[in-house]
Amino acid sequence: MVVNWSRFDPNGYEITFNDRKLAVHDITRWDVMEVLWNGIHVIRDKKDRNRYRVRGRTDAGDPLELIVVDLGNRTLRFITGWHL
Repeated sequence: MVVNWSRFDPNGYEITFNDRKLAVHDITRWDVMEVLWNGIHVIRDKKDRNRYRVRGRTDAGDPLELIVVDLGNRTLRFITGWHL
């Protein structure tokens, strides 16, 4: 099942994190969740159809771009990201 990003609700997914790679860019799993709840803009990767770039803002207003992989079965893994 493909993620319907226009109607995305984080409660409907198991969300996992690569904390080590996110931490390299000073991003926590809490930052990721704030972005998901605050509204997102999603771009599908041209080479890997299961990978997406998710852009949004934390509660503090920090703009982030996150890379997420759709693992199927309503499971998403946020693998890295950076501040814009």
